[in-house]
Amino acid sequence: MTEFSRADIQELQTAGTESQAHLWPKVELAARKREERDPYYPGEYRFERKMADRVPDCLILGEGVNRWIEFVAGSDQPYREKTREALRLGAIIHWVFHEDHIEQIEDAREALGGDLQQSVEFGRYSPRLETLSLGEPITYRNFEMPVEALEDLVPAEILGYRKGAARIQQKGLYLDLGLFDFGGSQRRLFASDPDAHYYHSLAPGEPMDNLTRRFPSKDGLRELIEGGQLTRLGPVATQ
Repeated sequence: MTEFSRADIQELQTAGTESQAHLWPKVELAARKREERDPYYPGEYRFERKMADRVPDCLILGEGVNRWIEFVAGSDQPYREKTREALRLGAIIHWVFHEDHIEQIEDAREALGGDLQQSVEFGRYSPRLETLSLGEPITYRNFEMPVEALEDLVPAEILGYRKGAARIQQKGLYLDLGLFDFGGSQRRLFASDPDAHYYHSLAPGEPMDNLTRRFPSKDGLRELIEGGQLTRLGPVATQ
């Protein structure tokens, strides 16, 4: 492993007390970036820096793919909430487990429940053996994201938007909330304003001139949500 100065390591540390077991994989990942050794991905590595209202252990801003990486070394984790948040913000997520806490993989599988549509090989690491594997990421291809409440579709209520950290892209006059499955029909959903007084929608690939205004209604969306018929298929568009 590449030698790091104390100042370099401080850049990788989380706020407060952090165990060596949790710090080690971040130091190792940074070393492998410098040496371009697997696991290595081209891009900007951000350790312990805020993304919206959360702080990933590492966020790799890559060419076409952003990777959110979480290392697990004994502490409880909000597996489902972090996974949904990473995907909503446009990053695939790797969960990587310390060799002494492999039993937490079952906790992760249980928390992700039926939303995880395929078996995923989670990452593992061993400071003792100096091994690090990021495993398979969770993506929209293997994870289902049902919308659980109308508030999930109100820009002013979406995690991170309130502070402007996750700025939602505007298309014309409207805020682009992303692509959804509406009971078998795929459409992009737009909000009229941060408080979502009205919703508008558009079939994939169609120009904004074809926007269907004031459809679906809030009552229509609530009905789809309550019936489990509204699923997010892609991230919120950010600028």
